Formats: sequence, structure tokens, C-alpha cells
Amino acid sequence: MSGSEQDVCFDEAALAAIIVAYDQACRSLQTCSMTPIVREMIGIRIIEAARHGERDPNILHQQALDALGMTKTANVIAA
Repeated sequence: MSGSEQDVCFDEAALAAIIVAYDQACRSLQTCSMTPIVREMIGIRIIEAARHGERDPNILHQQALDALGMTKTANVIAA
């Protein structure tokens, strides 16, 4: 990451949305193997979407899973 990408500040509402989205994503993938790399990639995708202005935790969560090719529907069926 470049210096400008690391210098991002989020307000309390954005941080709350990021936390909720991350927790939702991790819970929805509970049946899959959650390696530290997968958790990091989910977090990166959520932060990336939040940097672009998304604040809905459900959308942040779904966008992170979609970006990794993991949808909630696919995981429910697989479980």
C-alpha cells in the first residue's frame, strides 16, 4: 500500500459498520476453514469498500465475500 492508502480515517459510524461487516463475514464462513490469510483478505476488502464510501454493513459484508468468490448462498448450501 502506498502512504496515501494507509492514511485513511473513518468516523465512528464507518468503524462500527466495518466491525459489523467483518463479524458477519467471519460468522458466515464459520463452516469453511478460516485461515489468517482469508480473514485478512476479508478485512482488506471491507476496508477498501468503506474507503469508497460504502457504510451499510450488509453490503460491505456481501461485497467482501463476492470479491473472494464466496457468497452467503453458496456457503449455506455447502454447510
